[in-house]
Amino acid sequence: MALPPYTGRVSAQDHPGGIGHLRCSDGDRELVADVLGRAFSEGRITFEEHDERLNHTYAARTFAELDAITTDLVAPSEAPTPAPLSAHVPERRFSGTPATGTVLHNSTTVMTTLNPGAPLHIPQETSLMVILGTLKLDLVNATFAAETVHINISNLMGDVRIRVPEGIRVVNSISNIMGDYKAKNVPVGPASVTVELHGTMVMGQVTVLGPGGRPGKYERFVR
Repeated sequence: MALPPYTGRVSAQDHPGGIGHLRCSDGDRELVADVLGRAFSEGRITFEEHDERLNHTYAARTFAELDAITTDLVAPSEAPTPAPLSAHVPERRFSGTPATGTVLHNSTTVMTTLNPGAPLHIPQETSLMVILGTLKLDLVNATFAAETVHINISNLMGDVRIRVPEGIRVVNSISNIMGDYKAKNVPVGPASVTVELHGTMVMGQVTVLGPGGRPGKYERFVR
C-alpha cells in the first residue's frame, strides 16, 4: 500500500464510527512505523524525533494513541485505512524456545576477542562484559526469544561490534563515559525484533552496522 504525502494530519476519529477507543494490531503499528520511516528519510523529523515516536508507536494499545504520533504528518483525507500489513512486516524472527544455533550466554572477555559465531539465538536478557577486549555479535540470521530483547553491555576500554540485518531495530540506552557509540546504516523501518542495549561504557566503543554502505565492509564487520 503506497503511503500518502505528508500534507496535514490524520485522526483515528475520522474513520467511520470513530475507532480511537479500539485496540490496534501489530499491522496498524507497522503502518505508523512506515509513515515515520518515510518522514525521517525526507527530513520531516529528526533522528531523535523518529526514535521517540517509534518507541511510542510500539507501545501504543489503541488507535487514539497511534493518532497522536502522526497528527502532523498525514492529511485526514488521504490517511491509510488501518489494516493488516503482512506485506510490510519483516519476517518474524522470535520464538518462545531456543532455536538451532549458538545461544548467547552471559560472558566476560578480558584482553581478548569474543566472537560467539552465527547463527545466534538471543535470550530475552543477556549480560556481556568487555575489558580491554573485543566483542563481535552477528545478528544476521539470528533468532530471538522475544520481540524485545535486552543486551546489557559493560564495556571498559573495549571494542564492541554488532551487525544487524533488515527487520531488527536497535535502541541504545548505554550510559556513556568518554566512550563512542556509532550506528551506521541501521534500519529505521518496520521491525520484527527490537534489541535494547543497556549497561555502561567507559572509554570504549560500540558500533552497530546495518546493511548498505561501502561494499564488503558489512560482510567483514564481525569476522
